[in-house]
Amino acid sequence: MNKKPLITLYTPGNKPELIEKASRFEPDGIIIDFEDAVPLNMKSEVRENISKNVIPNLNITALVRVNSEKEFLEDDVRAVTQKNIYGIALPMAESVSQVKFVDEIISDEEAKKGLEKNSIKLLLLIETALGVIKCFDICSAAERVESIVFGSAQDGDLQRDLRSDWSIDGFELNYSRSRSLVEARAAKMPYVLDGAYGGINDLEGLKAECELSKRLGYDGRTLIHPSHIKVAREAYEPDPKEIDLYTRMVVAFEDAEKKGQAAITFENKLVDYAMYKKAKDFIDR
Repeated sequence: MNKKPLITLYTPGNKPELIEKASRFEPDGIIIDFEDAVPLNMKSEVRENISKNVIPNLNITALVRVNSEKEFLEDDVRAVTQKNIYGIALPMAESVSQVKFVDEIISDEEAKKGLEKNSIKLLLLIETALGVIKCFDICSAAERVESIVFGSAQDGDLQRDLRSDWSIDGFELNYSRSRSLVEARAAKMPYVLDGAYGGINDLEGLKAECELSKRLGYDGRTLIHPSHIKVAREAYEPDPKEIDLYTRMVVAFEDAEKKGQAAITFENKLVDYAMYKKAKDFIDR
């Protein structure tokens, strides 16, 4: 139940049978969706059913994507703050006051239900232009904030807000994707996630976008279909050649350090403490 949700599958809240099936595909976790996948007239019914009949029986790392609208937000957050929930995914995150408001509600429910303080994590969905430029601030707004999910989905909220186009090579969203990553890293988020890829049967497109995302520094992503899990996991896993390279680099540098050297030539490249620390960090992760 404490596995970091790096490769995470969305499951619609109004189809609880899919929640049960999701674990068969071995994602790191699931996100039960109360928001976009649920019709307006079913919001309250889905919240009631999931909070009372599904969450108490979960056996997989799970988050809930709540609704950001005022008429649903507080009721959603209070209902799903339970011991079997890893965290809450907050859509349209863009202000410190908004994050603090949700944090206070969760804290209140943790106290009422005998849960450890800050045991329920918050993942912030960066889906607006304001969310992008406020990313560091909102990541730093509450101790329970653990990551962001960048809103990279084609024709999604962020693209609408930016009025931008979209392509596999990511040019149109590159600034927003990069800035969100930089600000999340600056806020010391332990991992950073990219968003869902909309082409259900386009596994080649998914692979290409995952590879772009990984090159920028993202650790994983949210997914909308079980067939995407294997592709995404392979894309974000470290290359065995890199593991071998950095392992040998660390050994070579530490051997040289014992002899009083802090800069060496390794495979025709300069390696000093900066490169050594990069290699150590890669191996540790």
